[in-house]
Amino acid sequence: MIARLHRWNAALDEAIDARALALARMAVAPLVVLHLQPSFAEAAANRFNLPYASWYPIASPGLHRAILWATVAAAVATSLGLCTRLAAWATALGVGYNLFLSQTYFHHNRAFLLILLVGVAVLPTGARLSLDRRLGTPTAISIGGGRRLALTVLRVEVALVYLASGTSKLLDPDWWGGTVTLIRVERYASDLISRGVPQGVVDLLTSPGFHQWAAKAVVLTELFIGAGLLWRHSRLGAVWTAVAFHTAIQLTADVQVFSVAAICALVIWVTPQSRDRILRLGSDARAATVALIHALDWTGRFTVGRHAKPGWEVVDRDGSVLRAARARWFVLSRLPITFLFTAPALLRPIRRAYAEGVGARDSGAEVPE
Repeated sequence: MIARLHRWNAALDEAIDARALALARMAVAPLVVLHLQPSFAEAAANRFNLPYASWYPIASPGLHRAILWATVAAAVATSLGLCTRLAAWATALGVGYNLFLSQTYFHHNRAFLLILLVGVAVLPTGARLSLDRRLGTPTAISIGGGRRLALTVLRVEVALVYLASGTSKLLDPDWWGGTVTLIRVERYASDLISRGVPQGVVDLLTSPGFHQWAAKAVVLTELFIGAGLLWRHSRLGAVWTAVAFHTAIQLTADVQVFSVAAICALVIWVTPQSRDRILRLGSDARAATVALIHALDWTGRFTVGRHAKPGWEVVDRDGSVLRAARARWFVLSRLPITFLFTAPALLRPIRRAYAEGVGARDSGAEVPE
């Protein structure tokens, strides 16, 4: 036990590969633009503010708009990976300043975006897929020195968002009993009818009995995502559930950029070492297949090579080998664009394959050319 704690403590100081994290960085500009759109209108209208503290500096309407535009410019530079570290901190500070201008601005979904922006600034997200990498921008303002400890803190913070939200709803009788979800749906019932939703469906969605179960499903889903993300064996299912969960929220509720930001934030759960799995394509694989896998492997999961035998072969990070259909399904479950459609079907076959020892143990396999 003591030895395991020592290894875990040493791992926190390891450098991390920022290939997957670069995807979160690239999403910063659209997220910040969508987030700040209402603020531009409010700044122009000189809307009433309710300050958190008397000492907090309140910018004039003109200066406020200038700060918002500077924040947008910094967000664009962050997404491009130009002076990434400096631009990411400028983006986080601009969004943070605007968020805390007034108590009326604050929402938990906006606070989540700020957490993500700070994570992008702290972690070395400019190390991959960035203009800084091409231009050789000095490390002090581009890459930064983020370690696994910073990534672990960000992961815990994101998991706590789900756990805190689910726990608060679990302890709230109105939420657990379905009253809150019923009120929200009743508010938009007329809109559903005008959009052509059948009356029978609207009646079901506005039924108290339906919400007694639906609300419990929402609460338990949040708790499962928060707890499942923290354990490696349940993480694949938790990430898949989170994508479906946030897609449903975005379609049924007004949460601004929260769902999009939360889906983007899921890349922080990718193992922080690139090319940690080996994919060998057989002699029967077309060159277009190799090119397609390279193009879709946005998080850099696979080192792709060839072997003389026909068929696909995957060497997992623990040395286990999967072949043929299982190898293809495994690859599809790790490519972001196909993950949502293949991961659920893969969970049981992969577990059974590992339990039965399917394939050879090849822990000493060499990385192909």
